[in-house]
Amino acid sequence: MKPQKSKIDLILERVPPIISWTLITMPFWGGFLFPEFTANIVIFFNVYFLYKSISLTLFIFLSYLQLRSNDSINWLRRLEELDDPQKAFDLLEVRYNDVKSSKYSEQLIKKSRYYPDSFEKIWHRILFLFAKRKSLGFIKSEQNRLSEVMNNPPSIDWKELRHIVIIPHWKEPLTVLEDTIKRLKNLNYPTHKISVVLAAEARDPEGIEKSHLLKQKYSEYFEHIWITEHEMQEGDLIGKSSNMAFASKELNRLINELNWDPKLVTITSCDADSQLPSDYFANLTYYYIFDQDSIYKFYTGAVQLYANIWRLPFFARVKNSMSTIYNVGRLIRTDKLVPFSTYTTSFWLIKEIGFWSPDIVPEDFHTFCKALFKFPAKVATVPLFQKIMSDAAEGEGSIDTIKNNYFQERRWSWGISDDGWIIKNMIKSVLTGKATLRSLYISGHIVFDHISGVGLALLVSLGGNIPLLINPRFANTVVGFNLPIVSSFIIQITLLFFVLMIIVDSLMKPTIPGKMTFKRRILLLLEWIVQPITSIFMVTIPGFEAHTRLLFGKYLEYYLTKKKD
Repeated sequence: MKPQKSKIDLILERVPPIISWTLITMPFWGGFLFPEFTANIVIFFNVYFLYKSISLTLFIFLSYLQLRSNDSINWLRRLEELDDPQKAFDLLEVRYNDVKSSKYSEQLIKKSRYYPDSFEKIWHRILFLFAKRKSLGFIKSEQNRLSEVMNNPPSIDWKELRHIVIIPHWKEPLTVLEDTIKRLKNLNYPTHKISVVLAAEARDPEGIEKSHLLKQKYSEYFEHIWITEHEMQEGDLIGKSSNMAFASKELNRLINELNWDPKLVTITSCDADSQLPSDYFANLTYYYIFDQDSIYKFYTGAVQLYANIWRLPFFARVKNSMSTIYNVGRLIRTDKLVPFSTYTTSFWLIKEIGFWSPDIVPEDFHTFCKALFKFPAKVATVPLFQKIMSDAAEGEGSIDTIKNNYFQERRWSWGISDDGWIIKNMIKSVLTGKATLRSLYISGHIVFDHISGVGLALLVSLGGNIPLLINPRFANTVVGFNLPIVSSFIIQITLLFFVLMIIVDSLMKPTIPGKMTFKRRILLLLEWIVQPITSIFMVTIPGFEAHTRLLFGKYLEYYLTKKKD
């Protein structure tokens, strides 16, 4: 279905793909017409690529540490402590004194065949002192946190907060949907405060039947399980967003009937295969009740395409590992963070912006931008360092897997179709005086990332040599002679940070089935040799197909990532 758009909308939506194609082809025509200017542009993007590589390496490492730290926190216990923080503080004081008075005992030492007794005693004493100091520091930090809680208590009683999870689905296997419901049932959080919406499509009768089966089987575990059936209306685009739009409007009616306060209701957009971690809602609730502006915030976790990672062919593993590295690393950049795939916000905010839009494909950042342009000084995204496992695109064989990964990447790159709307709203917000530097910075970054993200690696890889091949006379100049040398040097530096990213990625991945031998470790590392090839065929080419389709008005609809039973 081709959307009806005004002339100004059609002009603005073509600006980003025009810029994208201009940049990627510049080494060809620019190397002939403006060789020195083109060389400077290539060097600029080489330096920018180096900056992106260094920053992403740092961010993925910091995110990994945050994920590790979060794993050790019992968020539900933190919420329960709010009922009587003084009691919790006193219990920590007792525990602190017990740890402080503990003494080292040589009876704890286990004999070793490899080291003399004297070495074992010294080593174990060092470990004991280190563990004791670490425990005392942790207890003291928890006491400081509780002191802060008593001085600045939350503005909302956590027991008053309700959560709704919308699971839009179309032709999803029953086992995939049931696994998602089971994970919600087993959350480390009172599930009687959670309601589930199984948002089916009317054009998928089997999906409606599956929804009723799941409701019958699991309704006792949740406050409510509601089922919605989305029928396509004029102006709707097939996909997640139109389904979410219909389901959220139905929810509005139900919430009004139940007389719930929309500001005390969160709503989570949960993909059918998203495995929410057990502490997701406890962590979310803790942040929500302490933030005075929580009703304006979006909350997004670390989406990791690892749920089926060891079933994938090696080339698909590499491609989806890079996507995961980006998804996890970006959580550190809270200044420009936008929600992705599975995320949460207040139902009040969704209602204020007129619910999800039924006529777009990239529903996550579009919904965020609708809120950002309406409340430019308030809306932001808060990172939750919780691992949300999702399936990577998969097929029945290697060819089918390549096809599904290609189509998924093309759908993600179709996010550029929303950039004309973003540019239009940026201009309107400036003209009406509603814009803030922050709102322009975030929305501008979205547009820039869509333009540069697809072809940047290709421009950096080939841009240093193509102008010399196109214009041999330019190769004899000082700038022409140094261009490939400088470009190659920068690329070599980025390889070092690429290796560091691979190491962190290996630490984040779930344990591989079977025995991990030395040979197997080497083979897993060698897989990354194909990364440049997978990047071209499963990222760059589908990305430029999406950009080209938009340029010529060949609109895409939502592509469902295939799942295996």
